[in-house]
Amino acid sequence: MTAPPTSDHAPGGPPAPRFAVLGPLRAWHGEHELPLSAPRTQAVLAALVLRAGRPASARELIGAVWGDDAPPRASGALRTHISGLRRLLEPGRGPRGRARVLVSADGGYALRPEPGALDLAVFEQRAADAGRARAAGRLEEAREQLDSALALWAGAPLAGVPGPYAHAERTRLTERRLTVLEERWDVETELGGHTAAIAALGVLAAEHPWRERIQELLMTALYRAGRQADALEVYARARRSLADQLGVEPGPGLARLQRRVLAAEPGPADPAGLLRLTATFPLPAQLPHDTGDFTGREDSVARLCAALDSGRIVALSAISGMGGVGKTTLAVHVAHRTRDRFPDGRLYADLRGTDPRPAEPMHVLDRFLRALGVPAGHVPALPDERAALYRSRLAGRRVLVVLDNARDLAQVRDLLPGAPGTAVLLTSRSRLAGLTGATLVDLRPMVPRDALALLARIVGEERVNAEPRAAADVVESCGGLPLALRIVAARLVAGPDRTLARTAALLADERRRLRVLRAEDAAVETTFRLGAGLLDDEQARAFRLLALPDVPEMTLPEAVAVLDRPWRVAEELCESLVDLNLLESLSPGRYRYHDLLRLFARQAAAEEMPDSERTAALTRLLHFLLATARNAHRTTMPDDVFPGDLAPPPSAGLTFATQQEAAGWLVDTQATLLGVIEQGAQDGRAPLAVCADLLVAVDPLGRMGARPYGLERAARAVCEAAERAGDTRAEARARYMLGGAMSLRFELGPALPEFERVVELCRAAGDRALLGPVLIALGGCALARRDFTAAHDLLTEALELSRAVHSRGSEAYALGFLALAELATGEPEAAVATGREAVALTRATGDRAGEANALHNLSQVCLWTGRTEESLDCLHESLRLWRETGSLYRESLLLGALAQAYNFAGRPAQAAEHAATARDIAERHGDGYFLGRALAQLGHAHAAQGHPAEATACFRRAYDIFHGLGLPDAEDLTPHLTAGAE
Repeated sequence: MTAPPTSDHAPGGPPAPRFAVLGPLRAWHGEHELPLSAPRTQAVLAALVLRAGRPASARELIGAVWGDDAPPRASGALRTHISGLRRLLEPGRGPRGRARVLVSADGGYALRPEPGALDLAVFEQRAADAGRARAAGRLEEAREQLDSALALWAGAPLAGVPGPYAHAERTRLTERRLTVLEERWDVETELGGHTAAIAALGVLAAEHPWRERIQELLMTALYRAGRQADALEVYARARRSLADQLGVEPGPGLARLQRRVLAAEPGPADPAGLLRLTATFPLPAQLPHDTGDFTGREDSVARLCAALDSGRIVALSAISGMGGVGKTTLAVHVAHRTRDRFPDGRLYADLRGTDPRPAEPMHVLDRFLRALGVPAGHVPALPDERAALYRSRLAGRRVLVVLDNARDLAQVRDLLPGAPGTAVLLTSRSRLAGLTGATLVDLRPMVPRDALALLARIVGEERVNAEPRAAADVVESCGGLPLALRIVAARLVAGPDRTLARTAALLADERRRLRVLRAEDAAVETTFRLGAGLLDDEQARAFRLLALPDVPEMTLPEAVAVLDRPWRVAEELCESLVDLNLLESLSPGRYRYHDLLRLFARQAAAEEMPDSERTAALTRLLHFLLATARNAHRTTMPDDVFPGDLAPPPSAGLTFATQQEAAGWLVDTQATLLGVIEQGAQDGRAPLAVCADLLVAVDPLGRMGARPYGLERAARAVCEAAERAGDTRAEARARYMLGGAMSLRFELGPALPEFERVVELCRAAGDRALLGPVLIALGGCALARRDFTAAHDLLTEALELSRAVHSRGSEAYALGFLALAELATGEPEAAVATGREAVALTRATGDRAGEANALHNLSQVCLWTGRTEESLDCLHESLRLWRETGSLYRESLLLGALAQAYNFAGRPAQAAEHAATARDIAERHGDGYFLGRALAQLGHAHAAQGHPAEATACFRRAYDIFHGLGLPDAEDLTPHLTAGAE
């Protein structure tokens, strides 16, 4: 970063604060940099400064900083952070003085910096100026503006700032910088600066081997410089990288460019013109079918079609609370109208924005990547890597992406392409006003003329003309909502003997409807009542019961369990509801509700079905999921004891032929599992023991290197319910999983009391099946805190328990950690033998994730006993195993460990390379502990290479991270810090 951003302030007044987010989060008063040491304070400041003056409620800030893991007193902690920031940002303001920078607004807070006070705003302005200059043919001016914009960057954006908001913004800003970098060197190539472009693009291509746009630019520069052979080598290298790491072929842009280079065609190579999709996989064509009787909305259709022509982001919005107004129908209709403009494919996803558990962006990315030709086994496991690969696959292509029913900008941010050409069509219940440059359409109910025309197109003009007054009454009763009209019209078409007059009379009789929702929701519930009032008894029962579980969608086996009907009967009931537009079928055997139809069906169930029937339906689903999860657990970990075997569940559940099939079910169903667990625990009538056992069934996901979304929230719900009920068995399982969720983030302070309470409960109950795993978890925490004697005792007991209950999976984990404890307590030879025994055991049982963990532990023992080469061999094999699973979370750990081993071996160049990669992965994913480890090893590598300033900077950052986590690793770095570090 060449200089902090500048801003104007009142003459004679104190200098206004300035902020930088394009690197570590920083703030200044004049030339004085403000101390921003506390990570949570940085997270609060980041969430405020990036809102560009827009207010944020306390609830929004808590979500931005803590996400689902907010502590019970998060509101008080937030106020403390706000007070501290105010003292920093306005040091001269008295205790009763009015805040002018960080102000209270609309029940929340807003940060109002001066114009030009944020480096990001300056960056975007300069990039926009460059775009205008380039469009006008002023290429040298465009290059200057792009250089000026990129000079503002000082490293990874918001580096080390915790929290889901910072995590999402880090991804977005990193992608934005790469896009501007690509434009910068594209301009350089147009100006004929091939030599400079080749040098810079060569570095970028090595850093981002999967980013095909960079490879295309490098090939173009080489080709234009007359280096045909080198251009072809770039293609070959990119192809190898994509094939080895992702199992995919290069995109059409690279492939066509290679053909042009081979043909030695004259004239400039034009990557943008070579990006038509000609891949070997089918072009994605995921749009739902267009409505043949689409009526009205001419102005909205025209605006959206025109906007899509320019490739901009388009957002749709309905009046608040007005479900059924036709957002999806309009979006799909426009998408079909413009499909010829997007020859490379059309992607579609329902984001379920109004569900209690909206669609996770990572699951949507998985579907999209597979549709774009990435084999299922090669889709990256973590969200940031998926988003990066998704943008790379879309770069340069003309693809239309329809994102239906979005909750907010945070949900769609990773789903937005990074370069023009691909268009995005969004629908949402709320206005997505934060989408800069988007075309916003506020969709309202149909006017009576269009509504009447729609009715006539469905039931026939002859019937409408024969009963014009009744038809007008039907339209009026439907409140201009297309969904209501379609439900009524479907019944009229299904019964030709039904008259419009009779239908109008039914609609007018409020006694035949459910009680109207309060305020503006009245018209919506009235709409849904129209279809439900005409169902037979079995259909009505199915419509209500299937809406009860908190799941994004329901499979047919799950529906069979909920309805307690034979397979064929349950399928016929579901399909009949689909035919009546009361249920949607995503694909054969998978069903979902429209968001407001689900609410309506649940309210109908609450008012018209006894509590016992509703509880029984949820209980049946819990038993089915538990039985299936138990089968998956036993398939993925056949030599481990499932600590939830209280009694055989009534349901047999699904079975699995292979470990991959069982693991796939666990990953695909985790949102359903955690949603139903949380719902069952909060219900008060569902069996708590089943909820607790089902929660433990999610444990293999953590062992496989995954971090299940929503795990901590579900565990807290079970824990609170268990405490209310006095159910110590359920409490033990919930606290075990709660502590596990915390320890995955290395937040050992709050995790330890949870684990210690579990030990207390297990000992009192004689619960050996759970006591072993929790002692292993406590032993791991003791190792991290360097209480090696305690770790040795805990792990020795855990090993004995694991062997006593014949749990070979837990036995291997205990052995791996015990080897580290033996090393630290002065038993090096025993440590080597124990570590090798752990590896041998995992190989005997076929536990690939366990083998990767055991090899990492053995590598540490070998490193500290002088077996450096064996340590390196273990680490490389462990890294290979984790890469097979796609777990970048674990990959960062292994790369940091490799850096440490290379430092021990006196090979600082290799250490620096691995440490830098580990740092980059950890920064992208907000993994504080792994980031600290990587920085520490990078500091040692810099020091060994004679770069003391760089080393000190790395040591200081690592120290701050470890100190913030309360880990003793900070003490190791104290001698390496400059004076003044604490």
